[in-house]
Amino acid sequence: MEQDTQHVKQLQSKNDLHAVLTSNGRIMYISANCKSYFSYSQEEMIGSFLKTFLHEEDQFLVESYFYNEHHLMPCTFRLIKKDHTIVWLEAGVEIVTPQMEGTDREIILKIKVLKEKTPPRPYMHEEKKRKAEQQSAEAAGNGEFERLVEMLPNPLYVSINGTIAYANNAMLAMLGADSKDAVIGRQSYEFIEEEYHDIVKNRIVRMQKGMEVGMIEQTWRRLDGTPVHLEVKAAPTTYKNQRAELLLLIDISSRKKFQTILQKSRERYQLLIQNSIDTIAVIHNDKWVFMNESGISLFEAETYEDLIGKNVYDQLHPCDHDGVKQRIRNIIDRKTESEIIKQSWFTFKNRLIYTEMVCIPTTFFGEMAVQVILRDISERKQTEELMLKSEKLSIAGQLAAGIAHEIRNPLTAIKGFLQLMKPTMEENEHYFEIVFSELSRIELILSELLMFAKPQHNAVKERVNLKKIISEVTALLETQANLKGIFIKTDYERDSMFINGDQNQLKQVFINLIKNAVESMPDGGTVHILMTEDEYSVNVTVKDEGDGIPENVLKRIGEPFLTTKEKGTGLGLMVTFNLIKNHQGAIQVDSKPDKGTAFHITFPKQ
Repeated sequence: MEQDTQHVKQLQSKNDLHAVLTSNGRIMYISANCKSYFSYSQEEMIGSFLKTFLHEEDQFLVESYFYNEHHLMPCTFRLIKKDHTIVWLEAGVEIVTPQMEGTDREIILKIKVLKEKTPPRPYMHEEKKRKAEQQSAEAAGNGEFERLVEMLPNPLYVSINGTIAYANNAMLAMLGADSKDAVIGRQSYEFIEEEYHDIVKNRIVRMQKGMEVGMIEQTWRRLDGTPVHLEVKAAPTTYKNQRAELLLLIDISSRKKFQTILQKSRERYQLLIQNSIDTIAVIHNDKWVFMNESGISLFEAETYEDLIGKNVYDQLHPCDHDGVKQRIRNIIDRKTESEIIKQSWFTFKNRLIYTEMVCIPTTFFGEMAVQVILRDISERKQTEELMLKSEKLSIAGQLAAGIAHEIRNPLTAIKGFLQLMKPTMEENEHYFEIVFSELSRIELILSELLMFAKPQHNAVKERVNLKKIISEVTALLETQANLKGIFIKTDYERDSMFINGDQNQLKQVFINLIKNAVESMPDGGTVHILMTEDEYSVNVTVKDEGDGIPENVLKRIGEPFLTTKEKGTGLGLMVTFNLIKNHQGAIQVDSKPDKGTAFHITFPKQ
């Protein structure tokens, strides 16, 4: 452009005026003295098309002359001044070919203003003949063009400043018009929804200036008032020597309807997700990027922000990290379309929950992600554990019954023969009393063992003083405990605390608990027994100072064959728990490493 401007300045001394045009006739530059000749200022002409200022009869001549690169002589033509008078001009043309590909060529005009009102025009008769032939060809071409436009399947119309000047048959059909008279001459705004009017006005102003406009979606109204959604493509044009707007319409009502259905479907899907009782979430780069309300409740989070953006593995139990990572990687790498895995999580209240997770592929802002569905199976797992425990209890009961019967049969024979031998050995009668006492004790233990095979409905329950029962048990075990350097310390809130129960079974409960407490302290210590009561219950706590119970054992305490003793069977605590349950009581176990274990028992108050 700088070269062109320099070249034009060199011509100023030889010409009255000079101008630079684009290849499509838009004025890029014109001499500042144009106002003295044309009454138009330099600002008014730059940016406009040259043919806007030409006499109607000379427009074709000038256009064909400018686009012919082989000129023998200057071109003479008329220009209409701002006051509507005519001035004759003579112009020579120089075509500037671009040096870079993709750049349009430019036209340099060397203009002289002719003094004569009607200067001689060489070969006028040939020009008139050529013009007549051209007009005839144009008329024929226009007719063919109009026929093609009329046959277009898409609505097309031409408007001048928004007033419809032409409409094809498809346009009439789209508006539901019987004839062109029902459409031509009317403002296009009459058919366009009011919300689009400002946009349409702006587009018309731009097209009147010869500027390009893009595509837009609009809603129109047919003559019967029915709405129709359209995609409108527009471009500036000339129609009957006037600047006009050419508009092509595409009916997108079906697409809009489908989009509406799709949007409603998406909204229903979102509603389903938000109201699902299962947790639905999206994992991207090992972080939660979406989670529904059920997920917030599942993890016991206070707010949505507690989870979103946080690492997934922060809440996942360490033992499940490798498994979950592998399943997520399988989905991301498209090795599988879905994965199902069970895992455990820590909630924000440090509660352990168990879930079943289904993983499927999805996207997050165009990147691969994993959508997961988490179902809380904590209750199911507890039920499974209870069933397993019940199965173990059943096996323990059957085993206990078999053992009890096998021992009771020879025991009966031994006891019978001892009774026969007793009269013949009167000098050793005190030994027989000890033997019979121990045999009775064995029979009692066997009877208790049989409880797990068959519940004892004939247990004698009466109003008993629990404080007295515990005192008798501590007196029984205290001597053995003292030999091991262990002291039993009791603390009774009151002298008498009554409950309804079987005296022998309650003794067995506290014998087992105190004996376990003593055995947990091989290096000595103190067994603390605290007994209190309130309005509804009698409470007993048996606490030792041993090493405590490991967490994995504490969760399963009371199960048969579960023990930390080298020679234990795990049946003692199982019997104890069952006896407490038979007395409508409850037991809770607290244990801390190196600080001991406490058994808290509660019985209904009598």
